[in-house]
Amino acid sequence: MIHVKCVVLAAGFGSRMQPFSSFRPKFMLPVAGKPIIQYGLETIRDQLGVTEFIIVVGYLRNTVIDYFNSGKDLGVNIKYVVQHTHQKRGLAAAIKLVEDHISSDFIVYLADNLYEADFKPLIDSHFSEASDVTLLTELHDNPSRFGVVVSDDNGIVSQVIEKPANPPSNQVITGFYVFTPAIFNAIDKVASSKTGEYDITSAIQHIIEQKGKVKAITLDGWRQDMGFPKDLLTVNTTFLSKNSNGEIVQDDFKDTKIIPPVYISPNCTIENSTIGPFVMLEKGVTVIDSHISHSVVLDLTKIINSKITNSVIGAQCLIKDSPDNHLLIGDFSELYGKKE
Repeated sequence: MIHVKCVVLAAGFGSRMQPFSSFRPKFMLPVAGKPIIQYGLETIRDQLGVTEFIIVVGYLRNTVIDYFNSGKDLGVNIKYVVQHTHQKRGLAAAIKLVEDHISSDFIVYLADNLYEADFKPLIDSHFSEASDVTLLTELHDNPSRFGVVVSDDNGIVSQVIEKPANPPSNQVITGFYVFTPAIFNAIDKVASSKTGEYDITSAIQHIIEQKGKVKAITLDGWRQDMGFPKDLLTVNTTFLSKNSNGEIVQDDFKDTKIIPPVYISPNCTIENSTIGPFVMLEKGVTVIDSHISHSVVLDLTKIINSKITNSVIGAQCLIKDSPDNHLLIGDFSELYGKKE
């Protein structure tokens, strides 16, 4: 087993995920009872044997620190590095902050990505081929949203470009990297982009131009970038599809029909309602006289006499007498329809 540290980038504001990132970082949004970032930490721990994590935090950082603390509950050791708002922005700037904690090759994982994939081939390739950078990539229908990669049939990368308007390929970086410490010197050589951020793609391109070896490994599995509220619905469908029945922590619901797959967290109260298919109800949700399908409802929300579908409802909301579909309701909101 090769022992490496994993740097988790978790400092971003998540403006595209508003209103659901107003009171929590977007990677702390729950999926079936656990925050998105926890799935990544557990997968990296279990597949690769990684026990040393460095989480770069920023926006609402105490939400992360208070939840994971030292990492003891996960059987790992977590250190925290803060990326302050007055410091340089961007992935490269965040990675540069951990330089004093790194002495050998290391993993970087973007916390707002949810994977079902095997990471071991990436690690094995990186060390067996003595690469300077190894990228986990996939083909994407909308590559302009991501860092785009140009590589040959052997996976040798000749170019990386950050969110190009006219992408030269549809091969994109998925948010999982392996670097040698040489990346820190490369970061020092790059200028900020037009947006004022320091892009890690520019540092990787510098390594390529200096004749370094950058390798792309194709993702074998599934990955969802949690960039927008609609991505919560995509994850909901994909996650529950992998279990035909979903998970129901309790099932003593009065006069209620459950249509799998669903996930129902503890302490939910459901009466005279229909739930499913493809519904996630997080902790303490109350549903009375309602029909919910293809939706995600966050903690402690109450839905009464409503029909909800294709919707994401934030935490501690009250939805009453609503016939609406396609709702995106932020935390602590109230919505009242016209009672029939």
